[in-house]
Amino acid sequence: MADILISSLRAHQDLLCGASSNIANMNTQDYRSIRTTINEGLKGSVETTTARTETEGVPTEDGHCISNVELPREICDLIRAQRGFEAVLGAIGTREEMLDDLMDVITR
Repeated sequence: MADILISSLRAHQDLLCGASSNIANMNTQDYRSIRTTINEGLKGSVETTTARTETEGVPTEDGHCISNVELPREICDLIRAQRGFEAVLGAIGTREEMLDDLMDVITR
């Protein structure tokens, strides 16, 4: 169970890092955004796939392209990461409470 929770924390960290990188580079010429997808892995673990998008931004007069970062999408990814962290931390807290209760029952 702990492995699943830790893998979920790492997955949401990857999502946060990708969105943060995209926002930091949104004014960089020729920058293509990073997309992170969260998937279920083996035995319930959480895995991520991160890749650069294939689409380029709008061409400019100097032959370069503006970045293809969509700020609303990045904000949504930041919110998803935050909510994911909150959910996992809630599950960790509940797990700790259950283990404490179990220890109380065993030591009686």
